[in-house]
This record gives sequence, structure tokens and C-alpha cells, in this order.
Amino acid sequence: MALSTIISQEPDTFIAAFAGSIIFVVSAIDFAVWARLLLFAASMMVGLICSEFSAQVLSQLSQKLLGLALEVSPAVGAVISAAVAVRLLMYLTTRPKKVGSIFDHKFRKGEK
Repeated sequence: MALSTIISQEPDTFIAAFAGSIIFVVSAIDFAVWARLLLFAASMMVGLICSEFSAQVLSQLSQKLLGLALEVSPAVGAVISAAVAVRLLMYLTTRPKKVGSIFDHKFRKGEK
């Protein structure tokens, strides 16, 4: 299902997902190169798969919040969903200095 969704995308959606992935991966200088490549691949896939859903959500938000009936392109949805995917992955993998990672609380060995 996901592969057929990716193959059926328009070229502008591919370019938009690529741009959304590149913008935030390049800005993630505190990650290693291999981590940035993984973030790029993950956000590119999310951008392509979620482009139409994100476009529909943005259309609904513009109507509800601004009262404007805008038809948002799937390319815009691809940029937004790719950027959100990178930021979400960066948030989940970054350890705060004092608290630790979100996953540390559930998966510490020997502690409850």
C-alpha cells in the first residue's frame, strides 16, 4: 500500500518532500552524518506518504481558524509532513541534559 502511494505521487510532491527533508536535516548539525541520513530517509518517506493527509488537514485548519476556503496542494502537505517528521524524530532521540530521553524512563534496567 505505501509503495503504491509513493509511486503514484506527482513530481512536485517528490520535490517538496525532498525539500522538507533537506531543510531540517541540514540544520541538525548536532547529529552524526549517519543519523542525518536516516532522518532524511524517514522524513522523505513520511512526506510522500502523508502529503495528501497533511494537505487536507491544512485546508480544514484554514477554513476553521481563518474562515478561508483554501485548497492546499499535496506538495505543501509533503513539505509540512516531512519537516514535522524530522522534528518529531529529533525530539524523540535527543536527550535533555538533566532528565534523559523519553525512552529512558520506561526502559531502565533494574529500576522501577
